[in-house]
Amino acid sequence: MSAAALLALAAALCFAIAQILIQYGLRTVPSWRSPLYSIGGSAILAWLFALIFVDFGRVHLEAVAIFAGVGLIFPVLVSILSVRSNEKLGPAVAAAVGNVSPLFAVLGAVLFLGERPGPGQMAGLAMVIGGVALLALRGGSGGRQWPLWVLVLPLSAALVRGAVQPAIKTALALWHEPMAAAAIGYTLSTVVILLLVGRRAWRTGPADRRGVMWFTLVGVFNGAATFLLYAALGLGSITLVAPLVALFPLLAVGLSLIFLRGERLPLIGLLGVVTCAAGVIVLLVAR
Repeated sequence: MSAAALLALAAALCFAIAQILIQYGLRTVPSWRSPLYSIGGSAILAWLFALIFVDFGRVHLEAVAIFAGVGLIFPVLVSILSVRSNEKLGPAVAAAVGNVSPLFAVLGAVLFLGERPGPGQMAGLAMVIGGVALLALRGGSGGRQWPLWVLVLPLSAALVRGAVQPAIKTALALWHEPMAAAAIGYTLSTVVILLLVGRRAWRTGPADRRGVMWFTLVGVFNGAATFLLYAALGLGSITLVAPLVALFPLLAVGLSLIFLRGERLPLIGLLGVVTCAAGVIVLLVAR
């Protein structure tokens, strides 16, 4: 197996582990407070790597402005939506539905660029929609009962994740420093989350240290996954790396069975997760 493939699988594993750790953190810290620690943890990790590997002597101010602008909504908005999704749906279902960003990319190309999806893309679209439909049939885990609208949370996270990619790619073309992009984006997202919930957190007093630790680890694993993904893309093609990273919902299912015994998916839920993941992979490799 190539180094790019190994790095991509490592990124998928880190994304999956972060989904599991969210459940541990939610036991002692409310969901509204969690991004303070997960985004802050990612920001610290990003700056540690950036200070080591980034050549700031060649900084491009326009690229920095774009990275900062993106940071005002990403990853802070995705983090809020992801934690709420995980809380309501469980890690496996939240990961599967939140992983459908390629669906919006293809639909955007059809609606705004006039592109016609090929047979492979049509098959992938059908699989993703079918997988989400199966999950809408209450294929949740842990005996959860949730209204249909809750699926809007991970779908919105996927939409935001996909929508910011063109801006990030544009900025990276000006200054190809992914580590700097992550550090700047996470810093601005930290500022946003402080403005949103900082005062409320101050009024309610210190959070449980165990929850702070868990959500800090969530940020570390999400940050590590991002860095591994960038490293994999530096060594291999998108068609190799992206499908392997898209396997992380299936890894989340396996980890749930091992570490979260109350998070067992019914058969229809497992089928929905597998169908979503397979549909995303088809979308990524289809021409």
